[in-house]
Amino acid sequence: MQKLVLSVTLVLCLILLAGCSKNDEIDSKKTSNNTFLLKEDGSIESATVEDFDKTYYDSTELDTYVTEKINNYNAEKASEAITKKSLEIKDGKALLILTYASIEDYNSFNEKDTVLLTAAQAKGGSVELPQSFTAVKKGKTTAAATALGNDKYEVLIVKEKLDVLLQGTIKYYTSGTLKDKHGIQTSEEESTIIIFKP
Repeated sequence: MQKLVLSVTLVLCLILLAGCSKNDEIDSKKTSNNTFLLKEDGSIESATVEDFDKTYYDSTELDTYVTEKINNYNAEKASEAITKKSLEIKDGKALLILTYASIEDYNSFNEKDTVLLTAAQAKGGSVELPQSFTAVKKGKTTAAATALGNDKYEVLIVKEKLDVLLQGTIKYYTSGTLKDKHGIQTSEEESTIIIFKP
């Protein structure tokens, strides 16, 4: 009887742990939208999904082009700031997954303006923030001062439509569609601001 109780307890613990798992990497099999994964160490994994359905498109040319751009960027930075994880062509779509050493490399390579700040930096006025946020826990509107009250929190500002995944836990957000406590789909019309616990 004790073995049965122990076995059931172990299985339940494994199920709970699996349900609480963070995003380790972008899964190409589950990715159909442009996706941005912010890892705990500050590195980025990014998936770009584009139509690739014309007969004159050539996957080898695309691979060569991407590799050249990455090599040129890395040579300019004198580091391996960007690596190509995969390039897949399937069902008329091209899916490219790249890793970036930092958010600065992501912004520079893609000509984006994604911002990552500490709560203290955000409170210090380095960016303009809304007056209120939506709390993940209860879905209620929360004043910005309360949302930024924990100095251990970080703030991610995304100005493009993406599926954003975090290895941290989302606490508050604006202008997006929450998927779960580790993921949100950002808004196409306005900046999405995410306050999260790393």
